[in-house]
Amino acid sequence: MATALSGPQSLRRGLPTPHATQAGLRVAQFRVGGDEFVVVSEPIVGAADLAALTQAEREVARLVADGCSNQAIAAKRGARPQTVANQLAAIFRKLAVSSRSELVARLVDLQAERRRHQRGP
Repeated sequence: MATALSGPQSLRRGLPTPHATQAGLRVAQFRVGGDEFVVVSEPIVGAADLAALTQAEREVARLVADGCSNQAIAAKRGARPQTVANQLAAIFRKLAVSSRSELVARLVDLQAERRRHQRGP
């Protein structure tokens, strides 16, 4: 299931939709450069969606998904790195994630859910 990616900019596009295991865990596997990553997370019932984020937090989340560091995000947004770190902490709390990789997996999940709802039953 691993997907070879050409770099951080293709991270969001190249991530497979996480799949559920028999135990109910979500698993996403991907590669960046020569490194392989596996994100395993347990779904949280009632976890918030992107509507819980401010516009600035949604932009920071998008830039994280694009593979940007806090310093790069700060430069692109004209903010201080500490501001970005604070926004990222708020995003983690609101989306019930604890790492950048888990955030990206959650964003992929939310995007897939949105597509399913747009298509209908």
